[in-house]
Amino acid sequence: MRDILGYAGKTVVVSGAATGMGAAAARVLIDLGAEVHALDVAPIDAPVKQAIAVDLRDAASIDAAVARLPARVHVHFNCAGLPGPPWTALDTTLVNFVGLRHLTESVLPRIPQGGAVASITSVAGMGWQKNLDAVKGLCGTPGFAAGKAWLEANADKNNGYLFSKQCIVWYTKARAVELVARKIRMNCLSPAPTDTPMLPAFHEQAGQEFLEKHFLAPIGRNATPEEMAEPLVLLGSDAARFVSGVNLFVDYGYVASTEIGARPSLLG
Repeated sequence: MRDILGYAGKTVVVSGAATGMGAAAARVLIDLGAEVHALDVAPIDAPVKQAIAVDLRDAASIDAAVARLPARVHVHFNCAGLPGPPWTALDTTLVNFVGLRHLTESVLPRIPQGGAVASITSVAGMGWQKNLDAVKGLCGTPGFAAGKAWLEANADKNNGYLFSKQCIVWYTKARAVELVARKIRMNCLSPAPTDTPMLPAFHEQAGQEFLEKHFLAPIGRNATPEEMAEPLVLLGSDAARFVSGVNLFVDYGYVASTEIGARPSLLG
């Protein structure tokens, strides 16, 4: 049988591989025969080729982690993230976007033609088009230091989680267009609420009853980490070789239900 995903023998990087979707993605990729180099601020349990500590709030930490990666990386996955409180809005957006972007741009020179980048964003980022001035403001900064300075100077525009996820969507689409010349694909995945260690933080912030009333997938339950990791792995695979610039909603029809008016859209 033909291996349509094509990960066997490939070198893959996964950030946020200690828990949740990142850990699930790392394990799926290992099962598919990939050599996985995993990054996280927390200990990584998956049997990866190399586990590297990194703090995405710190450019020097990212640079040190990248220095330990192989010279050739076929696919890069961004799965690390913070949910907002108890972390500050600044720390949240540094990890979720500014650090993600710095890591991605540092790995991109190692990705050959035919390679790919796939990032986890969130259904919470679906309103990016209505916040485009602020999103383009941060995304237009030239690097980590400039991005951090922009956030410090525009604290009123940064609400943390939602804004950071909006920025991932814009960055993915804009960079995908530019990377066509190198035949490298870039996509992102927007999960519905998922049973990961991050979910209790959202319950603490907004209330479990409110979230389940307004954001639970139409199927009536949260997703599992594997139900997000596997579509993410698909986006980076050979099977998705003609897919780029896509924000894939993995929500069992949640966004569709808001688009047709079956439920209120509180984010778009």
